[in-house]
Amino acid sequence: MSTIPSDLLSILPYRQTSGQVRRDIALLMHRVWPDQSAPSQGEAVPEEHDPELDALCCFIYRGNRLLSYAAILNFTLSHAEQTFSVAALSCVATDPAYQNQGLSSLVVSAATRCIENSHADIGLFTCDPPLASFYAKAGWPAVSGVVVIGSHDACALSSAELGKVVLLRLLSEHAHDHAAAFANTTLSLGLPLGQFV
Repeated sequence: MSTIPSDLLSILPYRQTSGQVRRDIALLMHRVWPDQSAPSQGEAVPEEHDPELDALCCFIYRGNRLLSYAAILNFTLSHAEQTFSVAALSCVATDPAYQNQGLSSLVVSAATRCIENSHADIGLFTCDPPLASFYAKAGWPAVSGVVVIGSHDACALSSAELGKVVLLRLLSEHAHDHAAAFANTTLSLGLPLGQFV
């Protein structure tokens, strides 16, 4: 098993990434989730992240190939008559040809450190049930009784309907003071239709 040294890991705001890096992210997403369309040569690359979410990228290259990626999305959550700043882990992906080399652990650990050192009140993520133990080792506990929905729109994505596990961390004193509001509840993220974490 080969390993990738952590000094090849980069952290950069998405808005500061080059067009090539954005194309590489889109191509990686297509390799991991083939149902997503890949941009053809010369075709404009669609934005992977809504600019309003002020995404931060954690990624690993080997040569000119993007091997692993994770993003942090930042937004405000209104819940239980309170406002919370959220840092959401998103788009965790490793090239299928380079899986089982610890790359996902590197990018998730880097993203988790960024979230822990941010001013976020809450860390949030959803994942498929078989991956919950992986994220638990990275400091992301699964919570029961919490459903995450993209918004209150009728067609909004829902963790329950998608069969996702919700991973939630209360990070700030403000969040801990309102911990009861995050038990047996539905969190509406207020995201545009079709977006999710």
